[in-house]
Amino acid sequence: MSSIAVTIPSVPSNHELLLGLLLTDEVQGVEEREDAIVFFFDESAIEGVKTALEQVAAPLANGKILYELIRDQNWNEEWEKTIKPIHVGRFWIRPSWDVEVVPANKIELIIDPKMSFGTGYHETTRLMMGAIPEMVQPDDSVLDAGTGTGVLAISALKIGAKSAIGFDIDPICKENAEENAELNKVSDRFQMFVGTETVVPSGDFEVVMANINRESLRAMLPALKNFLTQNGRLGLAGLLISDREIMLQALGVAGMKPIREATEGDWWSVWAVKIESKWPV
Repeated sequence: MSSIAVTIPSVPSNHELLLGLLLTDEVQGVEEREDAIVFFFDESAIEGVKTALEQVAAPLANGKILYELIRDQNWNEEWEKTIKPIHVGRFWIRPSWDVEVVPANKIELIIDPKMSFGTGYHETTRLMMGAIPEMVQPDDSVLDAGTGTGVLAISALKIGAKSAIGFDIDPICKENAEENAELNKVSDRFQMFVGTETVVPSGDFEVVMANINRESLRAMLPALKNFLTQNGRLGLAGLLISDREIMLQALGVAGMKPIREATEGDWWSVWAVKIESKWPV
């Protein structure tokens, strides 16, 4: 069956939002470009999603949305060819089909992204991963909100965390994250749930991470804080530099203080602790 490539001209800062809004079961694959994001659909499915797709994408598009017929192509195979190993902080991320030698002194992560967000190519993922060796201590318990591929939770486990729980509203992410945990031999310490923060089993976490978007993070902030132990650390990403003042204010209202900030390109991340925390312990 032929596929339809839907190219949405977009600035990079809108890519994550478009992914969050448009990734559905009908999407066969996604390609991020510098000036656009491309969604691939089965030809038979395009008419059913075209109207909704344009209504959602048009306000974020930086030009006309284009449709291109791609005949009889194994898109998954072609897309996989674009996923290459990448160095992120102390980590070396590669897909399972790549056999390059891991550089010395790097921690190997095997991540097959499928349709889930979190390959290490996006700035928000890199910002979070860069802080994990500093923020995660041996025997910590970790909560990963909006898990995607599971890359953040798995990174924490590879650093030495005792256990990790993830949740995501997309059932595909549960399957993908669990498969990646198996590839990295950490599945015995990883649990994945489908839903919002309400599906998380009771318990306290030394580390809570969330790489989503500003409004989702603001809404979840009280719950994420309540998941933390007394000296727990909360890492937030999926935020633009222009979101900084709004999020710092929200953290203050929630009774939290920032302890680490970082930027890459247009993106900003922050780690915070409870005001009464004694971090670093």
